[in-house]
Amino acid sequence: MKNSIKIIVVFAVLAASCAPKKDKYEEFADDLCVCMTPMANFQKEITAMFEGGQQDSVMAMMAKGQKIDEDGQACIAALEKKHGKIEGEEAENKAMDALRKVCPEIVALMEESAAPSMNPEDMLEDGEMILPEEMPAAEEEQ
Repeated sequence: MKNSIKIIVVFAVLAASCAPKKDKYEEFADDLCVCMTPMANFQKEITAMFEGGQQDSVMAMMAKGQKIDEDGQACIAALEKKHGKIEGEEAENKAMDALRKVCPEIVALMEESAAPSMNPEDMLEDGEMILPEEMPAAEEEQ
């Protein structure tokens, strides 16, 4: 019995040492994905509420979203201390490639958020959204 345990331990050590080592960008991407997962899940939840016509419920979720955002910002700040800042176009490209590899769903949400489908004319001057029921009817446009 002791021999089989030793064999398993030796095999585990060998397997771990033979596994490809992650570069600094992949390590950063792993950690960043952990930081961003709560916000990505929250964003999906909010989107589902909007699609389900539950806009009133969305407004009630704002405090939760702010807390998730604060926690995410703190997590990212800790990553900068752990991994250092990623500066320069080449380093940023490598980091994004690693992110796309590690957590493609989160990257897709980030890219979608960076380029929302809302038209500028759907925004008020102070940055507030115009709700669909507040938009002028199409027949009123000239």
